[in-house]
Amino acid sequence: MRNIAQNGYSVAVAVIVVGVLLAVAVLFIGNRGSENLRDSRSSRASARTPLEFRLPNETDHVRGDENATISIVEYSDFNCAFCARLHPTLSRIVEEYDGEVKWVYRHFANYAKGEVAAIGSECATKLGGNHAFWGFSDRMFDNQRRLGDKFSIETAVALGIDQTEFVACLDNSREVEKRIATDYNESISLGGRGTPYVVVVTPKSQLMPFSGALPYE
Repeated sequence: MRNIAQNGYSVAVAVIVVGVLLAVAVLFIGNRGSENLRDSRSSRASARTPLEFRLPNETDHVRGDENATISIVEYSDFNCAFCARLHPTLSRIVEEYDGEVKWVYRHFANYAKGEVAAIGSECATKLGGNHAFWGFSDRMFDNQRRLGDKFSIETAVALGIDQTEFVACLDNSREVEKRIATDYNESISLGGRGTPYVVVVTPKSQLMPFSGALPYE
């Protein structure tokens, strides 16, 4: 009888512990902002560990030291409110950990206006390089209510890009659309279910994925 009672007591304690852990996990995930692919509501962080991952390379949009040993790979949408919230946080990290951390931007365009801005960002990169991409991106996130071809053209011109060439790129965007689709499909395959979806790559190439607009801390 004593053993049975002890076993029952142990099971009860285990159930309580698991319950507390689940409650904490739900609370933590619930407080993180992320826009779901279907309904733009908060999404739960993916528990899956990516099985395949494209390490940052020369084709990526990189902010910070390209030789930094830590990479923050963000899959994002220019029309996502939580992405806009995370944007300055990642900028701050790259600035404060200069030379140690690099930020890689990849597309996870869920919304029509976000895709328009994504196409514009790729055209800006094609005509103005990596610096133009980040200048374009900053303006998109700072002016989400203005997203569209007109604002993309205005932004490109402000960055010193020839308007005629930029418009021609927008009108013949099949090539850049393929890149955007590739990034999107990659994020889905890695477990991304909402924006922003981020994979931190450690110096030993360990992958640490998370979803949502986590605060700087």
